[in-house]
Amino acid sequence: TENLCETVELLKAHGIRSYAAHLKGVNFYDQENYRDGTAFLIGNEGNGLTDELTEQADTLIRIPMEGKLESLNAGVASAILMYEAYRQRR
Repeated sequence: TENLCETVELLKAHGIRSYAAHLKGVNFYDQENYRDGTAFLIGNEGNGLTDELTEQADTLIRIPMEGKLESLNAGVASAILMYEAYRQRR
């Protein structure tokens, strides 16, 4: 999409909640309910999500990490979140 912020607004208009994977997330990813319409926002390893996009997310979530890691690979983070949504829906 050319404008991700507009896309998030369109998703909201259709009842789809957006969850941003973010270090400032209060809840861990497995403490949320993904049974209804769900969109995950995941930034790249170097820059993360923009402030504007982070503010548009309905909920900030985080994936627990051990040691001195600052972030996960975007593909790994995506897989963890999508699997959790799948697990809740089966």
